[in-house]
Amino acid sequence: MPRDFLDDMINSLGRVLPSLPMALKEILILSGMPGETENLRYLAYNRHQISDAGRELTFSAVAAINNRRMAQWRLEGLARKVSRIVFHPLWTRRNPMDYFLNTVRCSAAMTNLLAASRSDYTLLGILSIEQPQQKRTTGLTRPVITVPGLSAAHLETVTAFEIANQIRS
Repeated sequence: MPRDFLDDMINSLGRVLPSLPMALKEILILSGMPGETENLRYLAYNRHQISDAGRELTFSAVAAINNRRMAQWRLEGLARKVSRIVFHPLWTRRNPMDYFLNTVRCSAAMTNLLAASRSDYTLLGILSIEQPQQKRTTGLTRPVITVPGLSAAHLETVTAFEIANQIRS
């Protein structure tokens, strides 16, 4: 793994954020990456607010996922069915991190993609978008999955997954 994998991970956020949070690298260093036997590591609390074209974006990096353990961490069968009930958006609307982590674990396409990735780690973030309308503000919360070095086809898979699992507020 190259020494600058944190920079590559942060730079990969450029596809969804107009400006990159400066303190994010420090948060990743202080929180650390998951160990060989850990599935993920939760990151220290962070929230970055950005204004872009009349929208208010709030980004939080919430977890570093260990891609090397993705095949073992995948949910299948009865465990998958039960977890989809427990982590339904109706119950996890106030804390979407649990919902987004569960949807990654339940998606065979995503777990296969992450397990086959050249990068050992994936950054999971939450992006909240507030768009002022004429009489009200519409909101959207979506996962952001950052994996450095993805091909264009794999990046389309990640983007489609993010859009399919967004929550409207």
